[in-house]
Amino acid sequence: ALAFYKTGEDAPDFSARTLDGKAIKLSNLKGKTFLVEMGTTWCPSCNELAHQIEGLRKELKGYDIPFVSIYLADSADSIKEHLKDEKLTAADYTIIDSGEARRNYSIFSVPRLLLIDKNFKIVFDTSVLSGKQIKQRIEKHRNTE
Repeated sequence: ALAFYKTGEDAPDFSARTLDGKAIKLSNLKGKTFLVEMGTTWCPSCNELAHQIEGLRKELKGYDIPFVSIYLADSADSIKEHLKDEKLTAADYTIIDSGEARRNYSIFSVPRLLLIDKNFKIVFDTSVLSGKQIKQRIEKHRNTE
């Protein structure tokens, strides 16, 4: 069974490193609503979701919603190569998980997609959505903030 978080639950925190080697805690983003995509470079569904988000980034430019990509089983070199090969832009925060995110979010399958609000609460937690569905959910949340 998948262990998804319910709307309104506290988002689990974790520490990791960004693609460029900087230390980061997910809670550093508290105060902003942000979209989190968790996956791997070798997962076809993860790649499809990454391309959906890539298309959305231009549409949501004025929304001030950072995009966070968390790679659960990849090295910095493989992530950089993957972004180049797939013609993807690095997320606002590209994070390499050391296992803490995988444990804290009980990840048993990928991809995983979450919207976390400015109070560090879960807005939604799911696996795959289309770009249109993601945008609709973000807009619905913005209208209730």
